Amino acid sequence: MKLRRLDARYLPVAGTLVTLVVLLVVGQARYSTPRQDFISMKLVSNLLIDNSFLLVLAVGMTFVILAGGIDLSVGAVVALVGLTVAQLFIAGWPAPVVVVAGVLVGTACGTIIGVLVQYFDVQPFIASLAVLFLARGAATVLGTRSLPIDDPTFSALASWSIRFGEGRTSWRITASILIALAVLAIAYLVLHHTRFGRTVYGLGAADRGNAVNLMGLRADRTRVWVYVISGTCAGVAGILFALYTKSGYNLTGVGMELDAIAAVVIGGTLLTGGYGYVLGTGAGVLVYGLIQVLNSREGLESWWTRVAIGAVLLAFVVLQRVIAVRRRPAARAVDAKAPPAPVPAA
Repeated sequence: MKLRRLDARYLPVAGTLVTLVVLLVVGQARYSTPRQDFISMKLVSNLLIDNSFLLVLAVGMTFVILAGGIDLSVGAVVALVGLTVAQLFIAGWPAPVVVVAGVLVGTACGTIIGVLVQYFDVQPFIASLAVLFLARGAATVLGTRSLPIDDPTFSALASWSIRFGEGRTSWRITASILIALAVLAIAYLVLHHTRFGRTVYGLGAADRGNAVNLMGLRADRTRVWVYVISGTCAGVAGILFALYTKSGYNLTGVGMELDAIAAVVIGGTLLTGGYGYVLGTGAGVLVYGLIQVLNSREGLESWWTRVAIGAVLLAFVVLQRVIAVRRRPAARAVDAKAPPAPVPAA
């Protein structure tokens, strides 16, 4: 029986899964010992603990890229949220209020970008770049040195975990992992099972949402909401990063927006928008984390991680370009078969 040809839309995600498997096989072959395998729940747990904030950032970025936009501000927002949280704890605010305020800082930044893009017709690159400088400047105003966070409730949340197993093979689930996986699950439901999700895909397809408007979907409102979601995810990621480091610092998150974009692209989402899967973004974050782990096990300098991620990202961008070129003849063939438009009566 002949195997059905794989739909070109799934090729980037298939490439992500193949890359993930190759990295796991290489790690298993090189770093397994008689007492412990490289591929284990401990490895997965550590990857999620070290990259939970990046996973949340990448989920928000997936919404924006699927809609045909970009958000360069998320790394600066993480720094602003961390310092806001640290300063509010110093001022004596209760932990629940501080956490909500930190997330709302991200929401406000995303709302500014969405309004600039939709109602002032500013390019997403320029609008998010302006908010990047705004957030980084505001973080510097709040403080230029690292501020420790020693609130008892926040520290208890940072150290909370459920441990499984004993000894070398033990692994754990932390609050950051649960929050990141919950954000991923909600994003999957919204993008693939709601009217809003279909509108996001329609916005990224082409023609600035005109086709979406013709179908009765709200392109203008959705374009604002994808940036609000990205900003809110950046706020949540700022809280998770503060839980990870237990501090706030104005230079936190420099280049983190590029890491998030790289994880989204490696996860199979097309930079031009319209195609992609948020679960692929989750796999892209695991690929990103595995490259860091393998680089560390090899004892290489940290900049080799950037070289490896750049090479993988370049390969996926080329793959996306090939798919886009192959789709054009098919689209022209469909247009040629379409019946001619009716001639309006005189």
